[in-house]
Amino acid sequence: MNIVFLSITIQEKGRGDDYRAFLDWADRDTMTRYQLRGYGATPGQAADDAWAKYNEDRDFYIEHEEEWK
Repeated sequence: MNIVFLSITIQEKGRGDDYRAFLDWADRDTMTRYQLRGYGATPGQAADDAWAKYNEDRDFYIEHEEEWK
């Protein structure tokens, strides 16, 4: 696998204490882009949750995949 980290995007879910983070990465060998989500009460906690999932077992937490162009 030739993994490329792409981005983390934070989004408020509607209240001031509920955030989600979208972490995107791609595999250059298969030209597939993947996304997982993290959640938390602050933007930092959501990003930390997404990053922990990515480092723990990113393939297990995949919520979306598409062709990477």
